[in-house]
Amino acid sequence: MNFDLSQIEFSKRDLEKSIKIPKKLTPELAEIIGLHIGDGHLGYNKNKYSYVIQLMGNPKTEKLHYDNHISKLWKSIFNINLKLRNYPNKCYGFQVYSKAIGTFFNRALEMPIGKKSKTIRIPELIKKTCKNGISEEMISCLRGIIDTDFYMNNDRGQLGLGAWFVSKNLVLDLQEYFKLLNIKPRVSLDINYYDSSSKKYLTRHRIIIRRKEDIKKYKKKIGTFNPKIYKKLLDSNYQF
Repeated sequence: MNFDLSQIEFSKRDLEKSIKIPKKLTPELAEIIGLHIGDGHLGYNKNKYSYVIQLMGNPKTEKLHYDNHISKLWKSIFNINLKLRNYPNKCYGFQVYSKAIGTFFNRALEMPIGKKSKTIRIPELIKKTCKNGISEEMISCLRGIIDTDFYMNNDRGQLGLGAWFVSKNLVLDLQEYFKLLNIKPRVSLDINYYDSSSKKYLTRHRIIIRRKEDIKKYKKKIGTFNPKIYKKLLDSNYQF
């Protein structure tokens, strides 16, 4: 798939920094989309006409993922050297101010501006690559989402790979494309819980992979670039 780059706007600073915008969808770009779906945010300041793209995770468990993989991925796709650092909200990651990348994320990659937790889902441009079965682009997108938003625990020797989402459509999308990989997740929808920070009852949805054969399929067919998840796979008693 080729993008219509005529809709992408470059600022003077973008040109000075030699930021590049990809002309077509690749597995590497699809992974960036997945990472953004998981832990990203796209903002726009109307007063300053500026876009900000940010990605942040847990500094204790995800720093190596950002340092060793995500930064290199962004460099290869957008020709930008990320300034990774700790933020006051106890997160580790980056913020990029770029009109070109911001308009590209929104207009070409279908990423919403502002809060996305309730509405985010796998974009149509990636779904369209799966007309003849699961595509490399979809697998890369799934990996990006898992590497940022999923947890992996070990309950008495049984691994569980799962996540909670506010977006029901995202959970249903994940379920559909896991099944194309012959992975059968367990899905729980419309779970009500009390959120102590907002002091309100909210609704969320869970997807989790527990069966040993499905964990093995995940490792073989999707895999991970997140050292946190990779270590737990290695530390398990599963024979991969």
